[in-house]
Order: sequence, then C-alpha cells, then structure tokens
Amino acid sequence: MANLYLTHRCQRGCPFCFARKVLKEGGNRLDEVMTIDEVRTLLDRFGAAMNPIGLLGGEPFLYPHLTELLALLRERNILAKVFTSATNPMPEALAQLPLEDATGRVNFVVNVGTRDTYSDRQFANLEAFFHKFASLSSLSFTIFDLKADATYLFDLIDRYELNRNIRVGIALPILKGGNQYIPLEQYREAGEYYVRVALAAAERQITLSMDCGFQACMFTTEQLGVLQLLGTHLNFVCGSAIDIGPKLQAWNCFPLFQIGRVDVMKAQNAGELQDMLREACEAALGDAPGVRPECADCDLRKKDLCKGGCKSFKSV
Repeated sequence: MANLYLTHRCQRGCPFCFARKVLKEGGNRLDEVMTIDEVRTLLDRFGAAMNPIGLLGGEPFLYPHLTELLALLRERNILAKVFTSATNPMPEALAQLPLEDATGRVNFVVNVGTRDTYSDRQFANLEAFFHKFASLSSLSFTIFDLKADATYLFDLIDRYELNRNIRVGIALPILKGGNQYIPLEQYREAGEYYVRVALAAAERQITLSMDCGFQACMFTTEQLGVLQLLGTHLNFVCGSAIDIGPKLQAWNCFPLFQIGRVDVMKAQNAGELQDMLREACEAALGDAPGVRPECADCDLRKKDLCKGGCKSFKSV
C-alpha cells in the first residue's frame, strides 16, 4: 500500500504529530498540495501496488481536490483508506456520497482524543461523521500519555456502532526532534499500559492492533501470551507502506521524512522504489540492528519478527 500525503493543513495540533514538522523543513508552504495529475501519474506508473491507497495529511478533509480524487480512485477500482480526525465539516465529496456507494470504495481510520481536546464545533463534526459513516469507520489511538484513560474509545465504539478494532500507535520521535513521544526508557511501562487497555477492551468485545514502532522486548513473555489470547494483532516490524507527497517526493515514514527522500519517478516499479528508500535511509543512519545494544543478539530480530524499534531514536 502507498500513502498519499495530500495537504499540510490541519487544525488539531496533536502534540505527537509527525506531519506538522514538514512545514518547517525544506521551504514547504501551507498551501502546497498533491495535484490530481500527480496522483494519476502514480497510478499509471505503479498500478496494483497503489491499491489500496491511504489518504492522509495534514487533514484529508481539508484537501481541495478530494471530490476529483475519489472519482479518480473509483474509476480505477482502488480502495481509499482515509486517515482523518473528522473534526472538520464533512467535505461535499463525502456529504453527498450515499453510504451504499461508499461501501467497498472507501473506509476511514479516525484518530480520536478525549472529549476535552475538542471544541464543541469539532466534536459536533465528529458526531455528524460517525452518524453517516460509522459502519465504514474504525478508531485510531496514539499512546503518548501513560496515565490516559482509554474508556472513551470503547464508549464511542458502542455509541456509534463502529468497527470493534482499535489501531494503536505509539508516539515516536521525529528525527532531529520537535514532538512529544514515549522515550525508550518508558517502553516497558508503555507495554504494561497497552496490556491494560487490551484487557479493558476485551471486556467490551473490542480488540486492538499495533501500528509500527512497537518493540517485542517492551512486553514480557507472559504479556505477549495474554495479548495473543485476546486476539491482538501483534506487529514489531516496519510497515511496508510508502509515503508520497507533493512534487512526487517519497520517504520511508514520517519520523524519518527529513532524510532519504527520493524522486518517485526515478523508480520503475514499487519494489525499486522500496529499495531506493531503504538504501537512502541506510546511507543516512547506517544499518545497525535495532535501536538498543541488545538488539544485536536478539533472536526475534534475527528471525525478522522484530525490527528493534523505530530508527528515529538513533538521533534522539
């Protein structure tokens, strides 16, 4: 899967956000967006490797060409996976799209926070979105406050009958700094927190899945067994999605976007683009195994079951 970074615009201001740093690097402008012609070029070049396709930012709801983009993806029979806060008014492209027409064409991953992080208008927009697209929506939650009560997630799922799986990320550092994240010395504590949330979720018949950045060693063997019994999707390796932004520049992932950016059009296929990104990252950060000294002798890393954490820690 590829992720299209459509726009820099966003009004949430999450303290762990990777994307906002984009504006401070390389002279990027707030009004810079990916064009429809650029998207069409990507689809022509990479074909099936672009299906499904992630739409992110910034905030995709603030992307000015969303109507045209969704029409183009429908024409190519490509599933759009929209990563949103849903706190802005629903764009016309979605407001006028019947649910039955959206089914099989688009789904939504909605990153949510506690009620006190929303204005009344933002929360009203979120509720309006769920009233229409609940059946196509799942929640996303980022661990950055180890004292946060995650019960509100379960309440939202029950209230609006959302998908009963929550995609959980862990706040990672942006290379060279600039956001709030969980430091390595707190990863064991973060692992305990994840298990507590998973157990509480299971009581409501809700499962969790892991986004990238988790490390196997942040959990005990017993905790890993508990998570497996709960049906948790465990993930200790880097994702395969490629992030592509305006001017057809690609990067490995947002924590590492300042390094190793490559010109997409220099690659003839998705595999070649992946190789270019990997080589650019290794040239900048080296190819040392994991971010902890003990990663070098870790059996799970040697079996490629754990990558040893996000390489963005190498510059912290």
